[in-house]
Amino acid sequence: MDEAYLKNLVGKYHLGGCRYNNMPGAAVKMQNTILQSNSKVPLFIACNTEAGGNGGCSDGTYIGSGIKIGATGKNEYARMLGQYANEEAAAIGCNMAFAPVCDIHYNWENTEVVTRAFGNDHNRVAEMSKAYMEGAHEAGVACAAKHFPGNGQDYRDAHISNNINHFGHDDWMASYGKVYKTLIDNGLDAIMGGHILMPTFMAEIDPDIPPDTIMPGILCKEIMTDLLRGELG
Repeated sequence: MDEAYLKNLVGKYHLGGCRYNNMPGAAVKMQNTILQSNSKVPLFIACNTEAGGNGGCSDGTYIGSGIKIGATGKNEYARMLGQYANEEAAAIGCNMAFAPVCDIHYNWENTEVVTRAFGNDHNRVAEMSKAYMEGAHEAGVACAAKHFPGNGQDYRDAHISNNINHFGHDDWMASYGKVYKTLIDNGLDAIMGGHILMPTFMAEIDPDIPPDTIMPGILCKEIMTDLLRGELG
C-alpha cells in the first residue's frame, strides 16, 4: 500500500471515484481510508458485489451468483444478497456497488451473463434486481445497475467486443425497459452503460442509418440521452 501514491492521486488528479484491484479486506480498508481522508469531496469507491462480499475484497464472502438466486424464485434471497454483500463492502469503506446485474439471459451461448443474470424472465429480473437494490440501500451502499441497454442476447463478451441487443423500441421497453424503469422508479442511484449496440432500435429512428455508424450504447445519444434520460427519466 503506497500512501504517497494514493495521496497524489487525490491531490493532483482530484479523483471523483475509483474501482481497485481485488485485495484482502484489511488492505482495501486502509486504501479507502487514505483516499477519503485526503479528498476534499467524499469519493465514490466502487465494488463488484453482485454475488457477495468477495466482490469487495478477496477474503469477502461468496454468497451466490445471480442464476442461483434466480433459481430459488424467492425475492427475499435477492434482497439478502444485496444486504449481506454490501454490509461487508461498507465495512471496508466502499459505498457503491456495480450491481445489480439487470441483464436477461436469452442466449445460452452468452458466456458473460450466463450465471450472473437472475434468469431469462424479465419480470423475475426486475423483481430481484429491485430486491437486491433494497438490500444494498439498507447496508448504506449505492447501486449502479448494469449493463445498459441490456446484455444477454449476443454470444460475444462485451468486455472485449461490441455486443448486440436485437430488440426494437417496443420489445425493449417490454423487457429490459421494464427492468430499468422498475429500478429507476424505486430510487436507483446510477446506471452502468455497456458496449452494446441496438441496430434494430436505431433503424427505427433512422431507416437509412449506415450500419457501420451505429455506436454502442455508452457512446450513443439516442440510447443514453433520449431513451435513458428522456424516456425512462
